[in-house]
Amino acid sequence: MKRRNRRAAPPRRSSPLPPEHGLPGLEILEEISAHSLAKWRQAGRNLEQFSETLFFGLEARRSRHSTELLDALRTSAQGPRIFDGWARLVDYQYANQPLSMEGSLKGDGGRFNVGRGLDPATHTAFPALYVAEDFATAFRERFGTDQTSNTGGLSAEELVLRRTMSFAQVALNVHAETVMDVGDLQGLKPIAEILSRIQMPPGVGVLSRKLRLRPPGLVRTAAGLQRMLLHPNWRVDPVQYGLPSSPQVFGRLCAAAGIHGILYPSARNNGRQCLALFPQNWRGSGSFVELVGPCPAGTAKRRLDGNCGD
Repeated sequence: MKRRNRRAAPPRRSSPLPPEHGLPGLEILEEISAHSLAKWRQAGRNLEQFSETLFFGLEARRSRHSTELLDALRTSAQGPRIFDGWARLVDYQYANQPLSMEGSLKGDGGRFNVGRGLDPATHTAFPALYVAEDFATAFRERFGTDQTSNTGGLSAEELVLRRTMSFAQVALNVHAETVMDVGDLQGLKPIAEILSRIQMPPGVGVLSRKLRLRPPGLVRTAAGLQRMLLHPNWRVDPVQYGLPSSPQVFGRLCAAAGIHGILYPSARNNGRQCLALFPQNWRGSGSFVELVGPCPAGTAKRRLDGNCGD
């Protein structure tokens, strides 16, 4: 008996995924309507309100424990610590000012400091001097990729959307009398214990349900605090909502406690470490950072210490 040729079934059109987290669903560009655009704008306003309610609510609760938090940070700080032969990268145009902290104040700031790009009416900017354990780590921290990266024919500069330009690397010796070591869970326990008493601000739960978001977790353990401080996407809040990130709040507390620096594992280079230094806290102390070897003529400063600050 002759078989009948079956006609191949037409391919199924993939239907759009249902909206998640209370946000409008992603649609093909040509299908976006005024109604869906309005929903996206409203969702953006709701997310901003959610972030502000969470941040300022937690700020008020942290302030009630500020004395305990500062005391715990001072107690947990280690020192003195010596870091010889560490590295720092600066754009070549600033090569005669390798110890300047001005760059940390640009835009939103760094992981453990607040920059001038955030609203000065609600957030006070403060600087930090960032250094890394070696050149490879300093390069990865600054550019987000390895110096020799070549992915799909794209160089390291192209991968990070940065034009090719010169930069200078300087070697440094650092002596810090007090250091908060983020990699030490035991040292984070007293801070986490105080933070664990802080409850979710009122209104956050209502907004979470409105947006169909899972309420954010608060710090309850040293491991949870460490994960928060080393989160790879810590820039989300500063960039999208103009609010300091959790690591920046932690850096502010460390600076307020008079701690001389924060030691933390590199997020870009496993097994290596970085330092966020606060020379503004060094006055009258034995802490210092100095350039190693001869310096070119015109170098503004080759050493920051307790006599000069910055």
